[in-house]
Amino acid sequence: MAKKIHTKKLTYAGISLCLLSFFAFILSTAGAIADPVGKLIYNNIFTNKIDFLFTPDIFAYVNTYGLSCALAIFSLVAFFTSARAKGKKKIDGAFAGFLILFPLVVMITKGIMIYYVMVKGHFSNAITRGYDNDKFRVALSLADDVLPFIAAFLLFIGGLVIAGRLMGEDFAVEIPVAAKPPDSTPAPIPMAAPQEQNFVQPDITQFRKPDNAEPVMSQGVTEPEISQEIPQQAEVAEPATAEQLAAEKCPHCGSELKSGAKFCSVCGNKI
Repeated sequence: MAKKIHTKKLTYAGISLCLLSFFAFILSTAGAIADPVGKLIYNNIFTNKIDFLFTPDIFAYVNTYGLSCALAIFSLVAFFTSARAKGKKKIDGAFAGFLILFPLVVMITKGIMIYYVMVKGHFSNAITRGYDNDKFRVALSLADDVLPFIAAFLLFIGGLVIAGRLMGEDFAVEIPVAAKPPDSTPAPIPMAAPQEQNFVQPDITQFRKPDNAEPVMSQGVTEPEISQEIPQQAEVAEPATAEQLAAEKCPHCGSELKSGAKFCSVCGNKI
């Protein structure tokens, strides 16, 4: 199986994220169990006994403390993940994104609830003028929102720390990929390059005649016979006779005649 090299940003958790996620788990768990634990404390301190503090049944409990329970589970996962990656680069950008986004949602939700308890719930009047049991209820109601808010804030800080580390760290990992099926097309036959033939020029210095060498007549060599036949010489033109030279002039008028003329061009007589 072929391998393809990818560049992926990874980083290590460090002790800071381990501590932040651990304290976030403690605070979010305390906020999730504040209702049943608060009921036990209330019945042990005050004379009037109650069956529930804020939620009468399981459905109301999930509706009220469901976000705190989810934050506690998320904090526990973040703690174990950071503990495993404390000395190794195993944390990527997705984990850092979850550490930032989910706690941010919890902080916004719990912030709205805290504002409602502080302003709309008459918190100051209940603390200053109410009975002890009323003060206990209002303080515990505020703690149910403040503790998860602090836990979410710790995780949010941890997410920012991981994101800051990822900005400057690169790590190459090998991801196996399926090999492509072999191509059925036959491979082209490579053409052999023509080889250059090196012609070696023979050394003719060994065949050269030395300067001081005397001619040696071979006894087995016969001289070619010289033909005695004398080639026929070309016929030499005989010189012109006196009659021919005299014929160049007209015998009647003495005018010069053209070569080969039969009649005189002056007198018209026949030559």
